[in-house]
Amino acid sequence: MSLLSDAMRSTFTTKCSVCGAVISKRDALAHDGLAFCSVLHEAEYIVATAD
Repeated sequence: MSLLSDAMRSTFTTKCSVCGAVISKRDALAHDGLAFCSVLHEAEYIVATAD
């Protein structure tokens, strides 16, 4: 891949903090500065990090 395509990918995509799936930033769910691919993964993160 070219540097340009890598830069474009990082501009428009991110990885789920739980499973690592590549998702568009527009579709990602955000919580505490992290990205999640689904409500389930966001909830799993919240439960796992609860005090």
